[in-house]
Amino acid sequence: MVAKSKKDKLIEEAQKFALRCQFDKAAKVYEQILVSEPDAINQRQKLAEMLVKCGRRDNARKEFETIGKYFSKNGFYLKAIAVYKQLQKLFPADISISLTLAELNEKHGLVANSLAEYKLVYNFYKENGNIPESLGVLERMQKVDPQNIQIKIKLAEDYLQQGKKDESYAVFTRTASLLLERCDNVTLSHVCTRIQQIFPNKPDFMLEVLSEQISQGNAATAIGSLLILLRNSPKNKYAWDLTAKAYKLLGQLQRVKTTYQHYLNFFPAEPAAILGLISSVIEEQNLAGAIELLDKYESTLISAGFLKHLEDIYHSLDKIDPISIRVLDGLIKVAVAAGNESEVSLLTSKRQSLRSVSGGAQTTVSDFEAAEAVPPLETVSAAGHSNETAAAAWQPDEEIEIDIDFNTGSPSDSPGQATLTSSDNENWLESVGGFFDTISTAPRGVKFGNEMEGSDAQSHFDLGQAFKEMGLYDEAINEFRQASQDASRLVECLIMQCTCLRERGDIEKAIAMLQALLKPGLSEEENCAVKYEMASGYEAAGRKEEATTLLNEINAANPHFRDIRSRLNAAAQSGSPVFSAEDLQDF
Repeated sequence: MVAKSKKDKLIEEAQKFALRCQFDKAAKVYEQILVSEPDAINQRQKLAEMLVKCGRRDNARKEFETIGKYFSKNGFYLKAIAVYKQLQKLFPADISISLTLAELNEKHGLVANSLAEYKLVYNFYKENGNIPESLGVLERMQKVDPQNIQIKIKLAEDYLQQGKKDESYAVFTRTASLLLERCDNVTLSHVCTRIQQIFPNKPDFMLEVLSEQISQGNAATAIGSLLILLRNSPKNKYAWDLTAKAYKLLGQLQRVKTTYQHYLNFFPAEPAAILGLISSVIEEQNLAGAIELLDKYESTLISAGFLKHLEDIYHSLDKIDPISIRVLDGLIKVAVAAGNESEVSLLTSKRQSLRSVSGGAQTTVSDFEAAEAVPPLETVSAAGHSNETAAAAWQPDEEIEIDIDFNTGSPSDSPGQATLTSSDNENWLESVGGFFDTISTAPRGVKFGNEMEGSDAQSHFDLGQAFKEMGLYDEAINEFRQASQDASRLVECLIMQCTCLRERGDIEKAIAMLQALLKPGLSEEENCAVKYEMASGYEAAGRKEEATTLLNEINAANPHFRDIRSRLNAAAQSGSPVFSAEDLQDF
């Protein structure tokens, strides 16, 4: 027989003291063990438990913190969370424990748990007037869950209260962008109304939101709101520019062109609209149509100083028809306006060569010196014949609609202005508070949606196991509830909740819940698991015969299920007759 080590003997001694409720003596023995073996985490945990039972909470805290730091340092975040949760029960007023729990949950990806702990810390700082710290916590919460609308709104409002208007406006803008993506028009309306109240000098707030959407590649989301804004404010250049940009990103070139046509109806001399329309016609390879537009708008662009843009346009046309005299005329005119004499000379020489090939008259530089002079429409094809009739064939697409009704009517459809009803500031803050208060109670996964990701469910399940092992049954039940959002492990999570109820002492309630689970539709494995746990409940309640019946049913269905054989043997032995010492005298 192997002799017991000194450590084993001390552990036995400590266990005996604990069974006799002599917790002080048990604690002293565990302290002896840790002197020789300070890394014995299991024994340190036993020591912490004994210290709690004998009322030495501060000493227990020191031990629990040592354990928690060990688990955290080595990446065992679930075990660390379970340890600090025990500390939180011992010291509920110590906000630093909640902060540590928030960080540990964040590291393990348990978003809802992390936000709940951060919310406790936020409330503490807020109630004690420590605004900088409360703002810092909100910022951390936003990083944990950047898609959370309530946190963003609360952060924007708190920034505003601290006079940080730029930060507040930026957060409101990102919030509106998210709401637009989700088609949450009701909340978006409230946000826009709030912006109008606190930032009256930001009339283009909604356009900035739509611009951000387009920049992020969500042009399809933005286009509907842009058209509504244009219907109500057709003289907003920014809205026209964004609409054209959105259609370009969507690859709807015909609508790009039509947008610029309507744009020019309101702003006939706007260079951006002129250039956009000409460019859209060039993309159609419509040389004649582009030349017609240039005949109309060239002098406007030169006067406005858009020489480089105009030069680029002519170079694009030159690629379509490299021997077009009209294109060369345009390039020469741009060079003259820019004062680029060498370019003028080079282009004039090229033009004269083309004219000689086509048998036309020469043109001198002086013909281009008057900026208001418009060159005649004349193109020469590669075959050398005139293409004048092609220009007459191009007409603006007036019949093409852009889905905008320009009738002046009620602006009630505007997402950024008139649809928004005014709301009282205090009511708004109350509603924000109501939204914010749901964070700690509404179960959520890492991402929005009804289905929890498998990794999140596993994390909640593992944490539930850790809590159960440490006797934190309420916390364990909460984690199993969250893990049960994964439909594939629903039954398993319900069984685990019943296990927690049984170990917490609610035996009959656990049995009743398990009985409710025993319905057709369960797989054989699930059916055995429910009966297995119910048998444990019956045993705990002293109902041995019912427990044995269930164990036999499991054995009949699956004799290899867990430790069913050994449990049946144990049940049989416990049911055999027990003889007293007097009964055994004659044997």
